[in-house]
Amino acid sequence: MKNVQRPSAGDNRLSRLCGFLATICILTITYSGAATYYVATTGNDANPGTITQPFATLQKGADVAVAGDTVFIRGGTYALKGAGASSTSGISITKSGQSGTQRIYFWAYNNEKPVFDFSGLTLSTSTEGAGITVTGSWLYFKGLEVCNVPEPGGPSNRGIYTDGAGNNIFELMNIHNNGGPGFFISHGTGGNLVLNCDSHDNYDPNSSQGNGQNADGFGCHYQVSGTSTIFRGCRSWWNSDDGYDCINAGVAVYFENCWAMRMGYYNQGATKAPDGNGNGFKAGGWGMPPSWTGYTTPIIHHVVENCVSLLNSSAGFYENHQPTSDTFYNNSAYNNGADYNMLGYDLTTDEGVGMGYYRNNVAYLGEATSNATGDEFNAAYNSWDITGLTVAASDFASLDTAGIMGPRNADGSVPNVEFLRLSATSKLIDAGTDVGLPYVGKAPDLGAFEYGATGAMPSNAVARSESKEVFIHQTGATLFIRIPDYQTRQRSAAAFSIFNAQGRQVGTWRFASNELSVSMQTLPRGIYVGRINDGTTELVQKVLLR
Repeated sequence: MKNVQRPSAGDNRLSRLCGFLATICILTITYSGAATYYVATTGNDANPGTITQPFATLQKGADVAVAGDTVFIRGGTYALKGAGASSTSGISITKSGQSGTQRIYFWAYNNEKPVFDFSGLTLSTSTEGAGITVTGSWLYFKGLEVCNVPEPGGPSNRGIYTDGAGNNIFELMNIHNNGGPGFFISHGTGGNLVLNCDSHDNYDPNSSQGNGQNADGFGCHYQVSGTSTIFRGCRSWWNSDDGYDCINAGVAVYFENCWAMRMGYYNQGATKAPDGNGNGFKAGGWGMPPSWTGYTTPIIHHVVENCVSLLNSSAGFYENHQPTSDTFYNNSAYNNGADYNMLGYDLTTDEGVGMGYYRNNVAYLGEATSNATGDEFNAAYNSWDITGLTVAASDFASLDTAGIMGPRNADGSVPNVEFLRLSATSKLIDAGTDVGLPYVGKAPDLGAFEYGATGAMPSNAVARSESKEVFIHQTGATLFIRIPDYQTRQRSAAAFSIFNAQGRQVGTWRFASNELSVSMQTLPRGIYVGRINDGTTELVQKVLLR
């Protein structure tokens, strides 16, 4: 193994920060014409879309909403039968917002659960389709369940498919039992955030490429320019192909605090998919040899950090012939076919070689690594390469997987289970090296869970009080703060403040409308606290600035 230089985090992280302001500022938007619409199973599309006279379909809400508007979807099952918006889509969302503070919002109403059941949808037998197709940008989807998109022919059909779009947010989406990939991003300009979403039980037995060959949990493909897409706090389980797949992605994709469980199986994980790949995280690649010309020069590297991958039929984490070293920081792999498959592709020699930049990772049970050949990869401070370290069951608080697929925490984060968390006497504590992620103690621990930490750094927190929603959302160095029903309160009551780790107040800003964005780009990296006080509710959230 030669001394391969660590891929510059700035190469990718700059793409997440570009476009943000150079100084701390506030963008205030006045929504004089913003509207709120409602959709309910008891509604009628001839109605005006009010809470007492709602629309009947999401399609109607999407057709009438414009930038700044909110479409609330009431709970219940929306069973789409027969022809949808087109021969390849049940619902087609084409309109766009205008910016991060002037999106179009498609949110579940309060804590209600709207379910979009596409089992009766008629789709083409010759062209790939989807339950919901999104071509608009600057949209925000939250709290929707999408399921049962059929696979009537050889093409695999997606639950949610975004094509040519960008800068969208998908939060708390539950996507399952579809005849193809659960969630699929194609082309577009990036800048998407997929936050605290679940994709599971997707299976395409009739796929023309093989039984179970295309039903990934999450996919991000074919983007050639723009900013990165981030998957954060997501879970993928019981999908017949891969958990997360970014093959043919020409812009870096980030996977943060995500879990992948039992890929390559269907029937609730009981049956092996004959042709499913079965990888937890498939980080890039263009085939071997590369079969797509969308990669850039220099070739980007994807980033996988603080993720967990377990019981997958193939690899837990996989370079997938990527012709450069992806970055793998503080991940935990448990009993996969191979916990870390390092197979990349050397464009100069036209052959497969080991690639990747690995730090602070844990492998337990199964084969720790495969294809660790050649001198193009760089691995250190991992459980398999630290002299004298042998990982044992006693290094973990629990190896019981109960609850990992269960309900999320109240804030939408992954459930607080003991599985693979470190025990008090674990040899993995303080055994790592500083890679820029937060840690406690004298050095970082190995694996996805830092012992003694109060929990994963949330990227989004939500507080609800009666009919209002208050939240802080972080993308890179920018915070986006929204209070949808701001108009009902006094302007002077709503304020947002930032404090550093020593408790010193960095600044306070007043709301001039129901939304604002704040850039933290000029602040030193570290841990901060953002606080909203709107007069009736206080929301405090940790913010990690890298």
